[in-house]
Amino acid sequence: MKRWNRGLIKALILGTPIVLLLAVWVYINELSHTTEASVIASMEELSGHDMQNIQSELKSSWNELSAVYGRIQASRCDTVQEVCKRLNIEQVSNTYDKIFLVDSEGNTYSSTNAVQNSKDKAYINPLLSGEKKFVMRYDELDILEAVKENLVYGTRCEPLEVDGIQFIGIIGFSKINTIQERLKIDSFDGRGYTGIVDMEGNYVVNPDRSAGIGRIDNYFEQVQKNANLSKQEIKQITARLNEGKSFIEHFDYKDQGAQVVSFVSIPDTKWSIVLTVPEKAFSEQTNQFVIMTGIMLAVVVVALCLMMLIIIRTLMVSTTAKAEAKARGDFLSSMSHEIRTPLNGIVGLNHLMQQNIKNPAKLKGYIEKSDSTTKYLLSLVNDILDMSKLQEGKMELILRPFSIHSLISTIETIMYNRMEDKNIVFQVESDIQSPYLIGDEMRIEQILINILGNAVKFTPEYGHITLRVYQSALGSKRVKTTYEVEDTGCGISEEFQKKIFDSFSQEHNTVSQGMQGTGLGMSISSLLVKQMGGTLSVKSKLGQGSCFIFTMDGDVTDGVSESIPTKECSPAKEKKERSLKVLIAEDNDLNAEILMEMLSTAGFTATRAADGGQVVEMFRDSSLYDFDVILMDVKMPVRNGYEATKTIRMLNRPDAKTVIIYACTANTFKEDQDMALESGMDGFIAKPIDVRKLMEKLNKIK
Repeated sequence: MKRWNRGLIKALILGTPIVLLLAVWVYINELSHTTEASVIASMEELSGHDMQNIQSELKSSWNELSAVYGRIQASRCDTVQEVCKRLNIEQVSNTYDKIFLVDSEGNTYSSTNAVQNSKDKAYINPLLSGEKKFVMRYDELDILEAVKENLVYGTRCEPLEVDGIQFIGIIGFSKINTIQERLKIDSFDGRGYTGIVDMEGNYVVNPDRSAGIGRIDNYFEQVQKNANLSKQEIKQITARLNEGKSFIEHFDYKDQGAQVVSFVSIPDTKWSIVLTVPEKAFSEQTNQFVIMTGIMLAVVVVALCLMMLIIIRTLMVSTTAKAEAKARGDFLSSMSHEIRTPLNGIVGLNHLMQQNIKNPAKLKGYIEKSDSTTKYLLSLVNDILDMSKLQEGKMELILRPFSIHSLISTIETIMYNRMEDKNIVFQVESDIQSPYLIGDEMRIEQILINILGNAVKFTPEYGHITLRVYQSALGSKRVKTTYEVEDTGCGISEEFQKKIFDSFSQEHNTVSQGMQGTGLGMSISSLLVKQMGGTLSVKSKLGQGSCFIFTMDGDVTDGVSESIPTKECSPAKEKKERSLKVLIAEDNDLNAEILMEMLSTAGFTATRAADGGQVVEMFRDSSLYDFDVILMDVKMPVRNGYEATKTIRMLNRPDAKTVIIYACTANTFKEDQDMALESGMDGFIAKPIDVRKLMEKLNKIK
């Protein structure tokens, strides 16, 4: 305990500086982000303020034009000359440099009674196309008397017909500095600069306020050239501006370094405010603030880190324990439900058999159902054991040459009766380039049987199931083999497809109702596929069937070695066969009774030893070669099966080395089988005992 305490103290002493440095780094990092967010918020506030100022200016200008048009309309002029005269009076008391009325043909009328066909001018098109109001920059030298850069405002008004001419709107020219004055020139200590661009990127107001007469600079061209932006990236920016969005971008200029740019769209216009601030402004503010606060908070950070370590450790222990308890509880609940269901059937059938012991017909039916339910229970236990082995990585693959054609033929044979019972059309399609591969044939067969069994279960009568097997070369000695199982069944919902490979997952529907299933077949198949380095996926839609796709890579081999059967030698004079004598080492009375009865019925002589010590004594006290086979339970009192086997093999008699000893146990993991072989046993028989397989083994010995 003292050593443990000293170790903890040392760890805390060594860990505290590391935690402190980490905490300070995290704090500085977060502080940088916070300061950056604050600067960005300031940028957005400045841009928003500029946008409100410009909106106010635009609204005022449009209202002023509308008021001029309204007063001209109210004056009820009879001739165009009177209209122009009235326009001249309005212009004297107006802020616009020039004001023009526009008719429906695109002609403009000035206060000096000058009429000009202006429908080819850019500032006339919006009114002719029906826009209610617009503003644009116009710098050409031939704009009436204008010789400087201008802003053109326009509003479309109610038609006014005078002397056969229909006026539809009014436009006004003002100096561009009316907008420039609305922008905040000084921001971020003069390091930020603001401009206004249109949708094409042309400057309405340059950042340095130096736009001259003639062609103006294009912002997007500058960015594309100096910041290495692609045309696609420029299109994305313009698309967002067209949608009226406001956003922040980060550009890395060749000559100016990293810049943060705020884009703010101005409503009712095709303009956007562009505010650019160097990223250095961010870092400088961050560094200054960090130096001021870092030292003061260092002690607090250390204390908080230590507290957080304690809290996190407590939470992690608690969370892990809860998660493990929940997973364990879910598994036990599912396993209990799955095991209790067939057990309930067996108990019920036993009761019915007792009630109908004098009714052979009913008794036969109950025995058949009990046998079927028992086999289902055994398959469930085997599936759970397989799941456990796979999850713990204890399942070992047996890689050996096998024939795909033989595999397909075996699967067809196994599935034939199940398909026939439901009148399902079963088709096999194959395109096999390399028929001989190296792999675990038994496990591949298990996967395909699981998938095909599911297909049969969820496919209604007279449906179709197709097994496709095809290959593609990966090299001279490797191929990818794909197995597809497609059915015309009820399909799988999208929600269930996400958990179909989880343990005890089953989707119940009218097609599968009443059918038994462990819910482990697909999860076992998925784990087996992963262990073999393959993939297993599913494509399905409700009501349209399903398609399971299993792919795996494998090495190509030249063929499969066939075992040559040995010819039986018949002696000239046959000796009379004696009954095979079996010594049963079983401590459970019921199991021993059942096994002895089965062996006696089959014509064998059976003797029982009740524990591990007794089986050694009975063999040692027997005559030479008296016992042919020993069925050895593993878990027994006095001596376990492994110890009893080792003791028998060490006895000083010739038959101790030759007597056949089979482990007969419910422990079926690979390590159990390995221990059996290491102790001197000759084979392994799993409980519950498959009577047919046991008899095959004994008859071979006989």
